[in-house]
Amino acid sequence: MKVEHVPRLRNWGNYPSVPAEVTTVETALEAADFVRENETLIARGNGKCYGDAALGKTVLSTLQLRQILDFDPQNGMINCESGVLLHDILKRVVPFGWFFQVTPGIKNISVGGAIACDVHGKNHPTKGCFSEWLESFELLQSDGSIVHCSKTENKSLFWQTCGGMGWTGVILSARFQLMPIQSLDMRQYAVQAPNLEHLFQAFEQHQHWTYAAAWVDTLAQGAAFGRGVLYLAEHWEVPDEQPMQYPASPQKNVPFYAPSWILNPLSIRIHNAMLFSGAKTAEQKVNLDRYFYPLDRIENWNRMYGRRGFIQYQFCVPERQAFDGMVQILQTIRKSRDMPFLSVLKRHGERPESAINSFPTKGYSLALDFPRTKTIFELVAQLDEIVWQLGGKIYLAKDACSAPKMGRIDPKGFGDPKFSSLLRERISSGK
Repeated sequence: MKVEHVPRLRNWGNYPSVPAEVTTVETALEAADFVRENETLIARGNGKCYGDAALGKTVLSTLQLRQILDFDPQNGMINCESGVLLHDILKRVVPFGWFFQVTPGIKNISVGGAIACDVHGKNHPTKGCFSEWLESFELLQSDGSIVHCSKTENKSLFWQTCGGMGWTGVILSARFQLMPIQSLDMRQYAVQAPNLEHLFQAFEQHQHWTYAAAWVDTLAQGAAFGRGVLYLAEHWEVPDEQPMQYPASPQKNVPFYAPSWILNPLSIRIHNAMLFSGAKTAEQKVNLDRYFYPLDRIENWNRMYGRRGFIQYQFCVPERQAFDGMVQILQTIRKSRDMPFLSVLKRHGERPESAINSFPTKGYSLALDFPRTKTIFELVAQLDEIVWQLGGKIYLAKDACSAPKMGRIDPKGFGDPKFSSLLRERISSGK
């Protein structure tokens, strides 16, 4: 057991930060002792969520719980400890022809974090969230006992934990189903949409594609309002001639925090113009790692936003309200002083009734990365009000400053008060 006093502990967005005592455990027994000895704590994986989840004064790090306990290469079932990163799993399972059923846009997150946030990907309409393929997990409770949770055993606790942001206990290990693949390549097709209406039409017209996500130019005006590029993909169906070895991403690095003036209206407009004009609309073969994890190719990319960090605002609104809602959101941003550097639009399918804490609902979500400025909090408050009136919600894994009601999850209604993060305290207090 290793104890570290961290002057300012931050997540990937570099905001907010808190002084913390971080204890890294190496066994379930150490974790149980630590939980029994502390009045409050929160478990933390690799710290890749963006806001104030997994931040607190007393933190239990699971990163040394990193063993792959069992892998069945015939049936694609894997059992691993919660601190194992998705990247580590890929190195183990890809050579046998397996990949994740559902993966977020970064692979350097822990399995425990994937469950706590119930992550989703670009194939939500067909595959749902991570919990859809989760068979079971072992959960450490506040009294130091360990319970086995599945969709049939301790069912209520299972679903409270999926998307429950770590508030039910410490996930020690998990067992889940993988997906067979034949190649390390993807078949990708890009659709340039001259405005927001055409972008929504493109989503509808290409529903037969498994993977779909769009970049949106949030600064475009006039006839080009809401223009974007929809990226579609399928797994390459022709088996690779050579044995599949998961590629190590050729990484570039942002070695220092960029000056705050780097991301300004001019640089963002140039960036947007390049993204739109540079989209290759012909079908092409793309490496699996490049398609799913483009941000992981740049180490420390969060430093581009400077020391002040960034705020990601990700929300989902019901399908019937989605287009008009996106128009309102983009118009509100255009009237503000704040401009997002990145924006991703995704379509979502039905959410299982049992997945009570999962973020996506049938409709569309938009993720917006804003440099943190003095005025961004005022803009977030305006966006919150629009999303709320539309019947939408925000993603708690990305939240740093939204109104407490926006996740539509009441931490007083489930979980254990011992497991408390800065996020939970903020929501519980109503501030």
